[in-house]
Amino acid sequence: MKQLQFAYENPNQLGDLLQRLGKFRGNKPMKLLFHVFSEQSDFKKLSFVCNSIVDAFPDAFCVGGSCSGSIVNGSFSGNSVTICCTVLEKESSRVGILQYVLNSDSAASVAADLVREVEKRPWIKAIELLATSPSLSYTAFCKGLQKIRGDVQIFGGLAGAASDESSTYVFSNRHGFSAESVVCLLYGGDDLYVETTKISGWKPLGRPFEVTKVQGNVLCELDGQPAFEAYSKYLNIQNDYYFFHNTLEFPLFYNEDGEYLLRSPMACSEQGALLLASDLRRGITAKIAYGDPQAIMESVKMGASKLTNFCPDAIYLYSSMARRTFWGEDDVNKETTPFDFIAPTYGCYCAGQILRSRNTVKLHNVTITAVGFREGRADASRKKTAVVGDGTRAGKVSIITRLANFTNVSSAELVEMYNKMTKNSITDALTGLYNRGEIQRRIERRFAENPNGKMSLVMIDIDNFKSVNDTFGHKEGDTVIEGLSKQIQVASFENAPDADAGRWGGEEFMIMLPDMGLKEAVEFAEVVRTGFAQIQFPAVGRKTISLGATELKKGDTVDAICVRVDDALYQAKRTGKNKVVVL
Repeated sequence: MKQLQFAYENPNQLGDLLQRLGKFRGNKPMKLLFHVFSEQSDFKKLSFVCNSIVDAFPDAFCVGGSCSGSIVNGSFSGNSVTICCTVLEKESSRVGILQYVLNSDSAASVAADLVREVEKRPWIKAIELLATSPSLSYTAFCKGLQKIRGDVQIFGGLAGAASDESSTYVFSNRHGFSAESVVCLLYGGDDLYVETTKISGWKPLGRPFEVTKVQGNVLCELDGQPAFEAYSKYLNIQNDYYFFHNTLEFPLFYNEDGEYLLRSPMACSEQGALLLASDLRRGITAKIAYGDPQAIMESVKMGASKLTNFCPDAIYLYSSMARRTFWGEDDVNKETTPFDFIAPTYGCYCAGQILRSRNTVKLHNVTITAVGFREGRADASRKKTAVVGDGTRAGKVSIITRLANFTNVSSAELVEMYNKMTKNSITDALTGLYNRGEIQRRIERRFAENPNGKMSLVMIDIDNFKSVNDTFGHKEGDTVIEGLSKQIQVASFENAPDADAGRWGGEEFMIMLPDMGLKEAVEFAEVVRTGFAQIQFPAVGRKTISLGATELKKGDTVDAICVRVDDALYQAKRTGKNKVVVL
């Protein structure tokens, strides 16, 4: 597989490049796939480019659409039209195109038909989706796609626009241009391999909001108030012409089906209701999120590492308008250029990113969907490592001002709430975590609300803690306990925002992880264990902890799962300490 990427300049330049590509192809049985993206709402130039490609290569596949900017060779292009030609060199590699009218009436039936079409084609390994993005809820469409064979990768994006006045469109050379359509690119064959990963880096900020009124993909109320007020009150964003752009960087953050999603409002009504790209359920807890440059680059590092091990020949990126806005012109390439170290990287900034993960298909708003393609088996000798920078960026007054306003208002509210609540009845005075009675109540309440749902427990004990008190005194022992509680809080904030943690007694702690399976719980426990082991206490030096982990099983009671996690902790202590034991 090879890839040629370039920005369109004029007809002569395009003709020369297509002629060179024709000479390279010759009579070889290669398949050509062109992606063409444009920031222009008028698709006359784009139509000319596509017609030129098809005239030169009648058997080629050509798809694309409008976007909010293109990524060429891993960097923001700045040109209105960009072209990427992927050359499939293996005879067994196959590509196909389907295109449907997609709207609120047809979304479910389109997904059902695509399921049937995939079943007819057992060679399919991946589906790329290019869809328009009017005020359509993609919930029914994405839910229907989940019935596609589990071994088929699904990814793609929603067409973006250069401005609020611009229309969005997608196209294929087989079915033409459309402002109400989804183009489905089918990939497969014995020698074609596809790998996907998601890049995020946005963190929840401040107090949670409960979804109290919602109508499909229209979020009416948060905490019984017009949903818009959350943005107005905490971020000083007005319901005006600039609302969409001002909220791009501050999506809603919530958990759905065990996966954390980011959802940016697409519009706001006069009554303060927010239009979203997918349905929301009443009772969900959401927070406003913000982009953390360090967390973003850490996410880039993890995604790049996954694709590095895959050894791709080419990479596609579906990024977000919000991310381009967040970084600004000076730093926009920080999170995309690392992928070009691995393989030629092309993509676009779009209104939404579609990705299948954990066998669910979701629409995301403020992520990067990164897709690696390879023909043939992975060749480790050709593996290339990405160079990932830090999160340093040019300052942005707007985001700093809004975050400061958010912090000030939130702090005032938290002080007021603190004075009103009987804090000592539910929290541990030393650590600030929940006391045993409260964490026990929360476990029981979670079990009562969803006895068959996902839930994991992690129990922690500080190794050889008695010797700390005996040797250095209880004051130093309290310092160690406080250090562990802070490590638990940091790990929860960064890896499990919905976790509930409490001091179980003495040097023991209990953490409840709702909507989290055992594998993720063990990963979380390892973050706490390794993070605590790195703390250097001035008097006692470094300490370690032992941990037990378990998950809710069929037929469990609250007592059963609590006893099991205690047994797991006991085994960790008995078999060497400083480890995680699972039961």
